[in-house]
Amino acid sequence: MRAAWHMMGTHALTLDTLRDAIDSVDAPEDISEETTPVPPTVQLGPFQVADASAEDTTARLVDLAVGSARERAVLAFALHVGGLNALNDTTFVKAMNAADVVYADGGSVVWLARRNGALRMSRAATTDVGWDVLRGIADRLGRLPRVALIGGPPGLAKRAGAALEEAGAAELVLIAHGYHDRWADHVDRVRLAEPDVILVGMGAPNEMVWAHEWAPRLGRGLVLTCGGWFGFLAGDERRAPRVIRRPGLEWIGRVAQQPWRLGPRYARGVMTTASLSLRSSRPLPDSRR
Repeated sequence: MRAAWHMMGTHALTLDTLRDAIDSVDAPEDISEETTPVPPTVQLGPFQVADASAEDTTARLVDLAVGSARERAVLAFALHVGGLNALNDTTFVKAMNAADVVYADGGSVVWLARRNGALRMSRAATTDVGWDVLRGIADRLGRLPRVALIGGPPGLAKRAGAALEEAGAAELVLIAHGYHDRWADHVDRVRLAEPDVILVGMGAPNEMVWAHEWAPRLGRGLVLTCGGWFGFLAGDERRAPRVIRRPGLEWIGRVAQQPWRLGPRYARGVMTTASLSLRSSRPLPDSRR
């Protein structure tokens, strides 16, 4: 009798285990689960910048896009020399400090942050990580990300979006140029389009201020500022050779192509970087040791 009860108990346990196994197979994967830790930040002037590699930045942005950004507008801002030049703009600084992620898009940002103690930071140029973020979102969602493009002169965002669609990287759901006097109706259109990613290409500091102002009305989505990425996508501007990009000197190639527009910006950036360097909390290693 005791043996019979033992057999029945074993049989029941086996069925329960089998049911649990079946349930675990049938249960849908939680795509919103964050797979990367939140990186520490480094103080750089008035900004808090993520101490993360380009790969970690990409993974974090994908996590946010399939997680928090499905419930609200998540702000991811790229900091480069254009932003450093605007460090005394209180509206801009407020917007930057309200972001969910601020990552290093410029070589000067990485250099300064390392002086301030950054250990893992590397340059995460949006022109590079933007592609990886879209691919990562597609992998997690099992479909192309729905993307809205906002910014640039009339026609530029449309050509940039066409390049993304042609590459099989995105499903374009809305386009708006960046020169509207009144934004409320256009922002409402973005919200109704329900994009996974909202690319904002208005240049720093305008794109960060715009994103911060309109985030509550956008509803949801990863709001990714992207500076001049539309111009690269549309073919209006060419990337610098990799040998120049690798050490963070891509600005040289950009200035060579558009000296009248970018020359003053980067000349001012040299002065801003020197000023922030003098305030750095961590001296450079003594090469004589």
